[in-house]
Amino acid sequence: MLKSGADHLKSLRDGRVVYIGSERVDDVTAHPAFRNAARTVAGIYDMKLANKDAMSFEEGGERYSIYYLKPKTRQDLARRSRGHRMIAEMTYGLFGRSPDHVASFVTGMAMKPDELKPPFAFASHLLKFYEDIRKADTYVVYAVVPPQAARNPEFYSRQNIPVPSLSVVREQDDGLVISGMKMLATGAVLANEV
Repeated sequence: MLKSGADHLKSLRDGRVVYIGSERVDDVTAHPAFRNAARTVAGIYDMKLANKDAMSFEEGGERYSIYYLKPKTRQDLARRSRGHRMIAEMTYGLFGRSPDHVASFVTGMAMKPDELKPPFAFASHLLKFYEDIRKADTYVVYAVVPPQAARNPEFYSRQNIPVPSLSVVREQDDGLVISGMKMLATGAVLANEV
């Protein structure tokens, strides 16, 4: 499925909790701090629909965003590059964490899932995630930097308080429970998955 810009904006009205200082932002698509960036992302999705040959590919009777294409040939790689270039040109290269960014990381990992070797052999989870996000045309971002104070975990140990870095706190039958934080998730306000 290829999402439209309107579909993406609607997907952002999902009850997410966003604050700017003490102000709660109820709708990131309408708030002055985010609405123009939200419109830019919507424009990327609409550009893809308007340029299906360049910005998407067909596999198994379905169409997917070009950044989910696993290149097998030089031509495939050129097609992907053209799609990335179109996004960069549309945004004048100033939207570095656009929907193609993390999707490309996941696609690359899905090309060689056997690299997820024991003890963390979760290749099947990666492949399922790849299939899910490409089918839904999901905008995925990552969070990468721990809180600065968490760089000294001994401080927290001495104070008998939990280290604020993101970590797994328990495993359940339906998945992991995590607690903590990351400080840099560029695009998260406008994305569907972190």
